[in-house]
Amino acid sequence: MISRRVLTWLIFWSSVALALGALAWVSVEVVSLEHREAESRTEASRQEAIRRALWRLDSTMAPVLAIEAARPISDYQGLGILDAQLSLDLLPLQTQEAPPTDQYAKQYFNMATQRDARFQADSLLSGPVSANTLSEGIEQMRQSVSGDSDLAQDEQVGESESDYAARNRIARLVQSPQFAEPQSRQRDPKQAEDREIGSEKLKAAEASPRETESQFGFGSSAFRSMDFADSAAPPDPTVGSLTPRWVQSNGESRLLLIRNAQLDGQPVVQGVELDWESLRKDLIDSISDVLPGAALIPVDSPAVPNLYRMATIPVALIPPPAKLLPEWTWSPARVGLVVTWIAIIATIIAVGAVLRAAIVLSERRGLFVSAVTHELRTPLTTFRLYSQMLADGMVSDEQVKSEYLTTLKRESERLTGIVENVLEYARLSRVRPGKGKSSGEQTLSPGALVARFRPGLARRLGQDNLDLVASLDLDQHQARTLTVDPHAVERIMMNLVENACKYASPSDSEESDPGEEFDTRVHLDVAVREGMLEMLIADHGPGIAPSEHGKIFGEFQRGLRGLGNARSGLGLGLALSRGLAREMGGDLQLVRRRGHGAEFLLTIPLDD
Repeated sequence: MISRRVLTWLIFWSSVALALGALAWVSVEVVSLEHREAESRTEASRQEAIRRALWRLDSTMAPVLAIEAARPISDYQGLGILDAQLSLDLLPLQTQEAPPTDQYAKQYFNMATQRDARFQADSLLSGPVSANTLSEGIEQMRQSVSGDSDLAQDEQVGESESDYAARNRIARLVQSPQFAEPQSRQRDPKQAEDREIGSEKLKAAEASPRETESQFGFGSSAFRSMDFADSAAPPDPTVGSLTPRWVQSNGESRLLLIRNAQLDGQPVVQGVELDWESLRKDLIDSISDVLPGAALIPVDSPAVPNLYRMATIPVALIPPPAKLLPEWTWSPARVGLVVTWIAIIATIIAVGAVLRAAIVLSERRGLFVSAVTHELRTPLTTFRLYSQMLADGMVSDEQVKSEYLTTLKRESERLTGIVENVLEYARLSRVRPGKGKSSGEQTLSPGALVARFRPGLARRLGQDNLDLVASLDLDQHQARTLTVDPHAVERIMMNLVENACKYASPSDSEESDPGEEFDTRVHLDVAVREGMLEMLIADHGPGIAPSEHGKIFGEFQRGLRGLGNARSGLGLGLALSRGLAREMGGDLQLVRRRGHGAEFLLTIPLDD
C-alpha cells in the first residue's frame, strides 16, 4: 500500500509535470506565432516595396511613352517608307536628323504594310520574344516567392493583378493618341507646364498605389482633363495607339515602340527603337532606394502572369530574394515567457519546500507523540500499580514498602526529566540561537563550573557501574571567567553521561563475552583553547556508526543499539544539548580525538 508521504509527493510531481507541460506548449505556440507574424510582416513589407517599385518604374516610363505617342505623323515623312517585305532581321532602320528624339531613342522607322499588310503588321506588332528569356524570367519570378505557401501566392497574385490593372489604365492613357498633344503645339509654355504637372501626378502614384484610382479618377472627367493636348485640338484619326514590343534582330532583343498610321492614304507602321541597356540602367537606379538588388528582364506573352510586371512596357521586375529572419530576438512576448518560466519554477520550488516542511513537521509530530506516549507509559504504569498496592494495604512488609517508595521516587524523577526535556526543547524551537537566553546566567570561573556538575556525573555513572576519569587543564586559566547558565551546562553534560550509560554500560553490552574484561572508564577532559572552554566526554563503548553521524543530533533520533535497549528514551537528548550549547554561543560536536567509543565535545566561549 502506498504511504501517505509517497502519495503526497506523487500528486505534487504529477501536478508539476502537468503545469510545466502546459507552459511548454504555450511557449512553443507563442514563439511559433510570433515567428509567423514576423514572416508575415517581412513579406508584407517586401510586397509593398515591390508595388512601390513597379509604380515608380511605370511612372518613370510613362513620360517616355507619352512623348512618342504625341509625336505627329509628319515627323516620319522624311524617313521614307521601307519595303514591307523586308525581314525584321534586316534592320537597322532608316533614321533622320530632323525629328526631335527622346533621350532613349536610338532610331526611328517608317514601314509600309501595303502588300500582305495583315501578316507584316501582326508580325511586327506581336514581336517574337526569345523562349529562353521568357522561361528564365518566369522561373526567376517563381523562385523569388518560392518560400510562400500556395494560399499566400494566390493572395499575392490577386493583389498584383488588381495593382497591375490600375497601372495598366495609366499606361493605356499615355499610349493613346487622344491623350497626346500635337508636336506642333508641344513647345507652348502653358502646355509644357501642364505636361510636367501630369508627369508629377503619375510619379506621385508610387506613394500610395492603392489610392491612385481615386486620385486620378479613372474614367472620370477629372483624369481625362489631365492631358497634354489643347482641348480645342481634335485627335488625329490617322494615328493608332503606341504599342511597346520586343523583336529579335541578329540574336539581340530590341525594344520597339510601334503604332499604325495612314501616310498619304497608305497604311504604314511607324515607331522607334529604344536604347534598352541605358533605359534599364536608369529604371533600376530609380528604384534602388526602394528595392535594392532588383533586376529587369524582357517578357511579352499572355501566358506570363501580371505578378511583378510593368504595365507600360513588356518588362518583368525580378525582386531580390526575401531576407531571412534573425534566429533570435528578445521580443516582449519572449521576455514575458522567460519571466513566467522563472516565476513558475520559483513557485514550484517554494511549494515543494513548504510541502516538504509540512511533511517533515507531520512526521516529527508523529514521532513525538509515539516517543512521548511510549516514555510516559512505563512510569505511569509503575505509579498506578505501586500506588494502588500501597493504598489497598497489599504490602505489609516495611522493607518492601521502602523499595516501592524508592521506585516511585525514581520514576517520578524520570517523568520529571521527560517533561522538562520536552518543555526545554519546545522553548528552544521558538527562539533563534543567541536570543532569548535563560535568566539563570552566572559569571564564574571554568574550575568553579566544572566543580558544580562533576559530582553529579560521577554518581550517575556509578549507578551503571561506570567510572568518571577527569583530566583538568585549568591551572593557567583560573583568572578567566565565562557567563553561562550552570543548570544548562549541567543538563548538557548529564545528557552526554546518560548517553554513555545507555550505550557503553557493561550490563547493556550484548556483544561482549562473559569472561572479557570491560573498560568502564568515561573520560572528562577539560581545557581552554583559543578563547573557548572545551569539555570532552568519551566512553569505551561501541561508538556511533558512520552512517548515523549525519542524523545523530536530529529530533527523536536514537542509535541502532538504543532501539533494542531496555532503557528507551525520547531521542531528544543530543538535539536538546546542541540547542542549549548554541544558545550559549558555543556548540556540541561529535569528534574523534581519543580514538575509542563515542566522543562529544562541548565548547563554550570565555569572557574577554
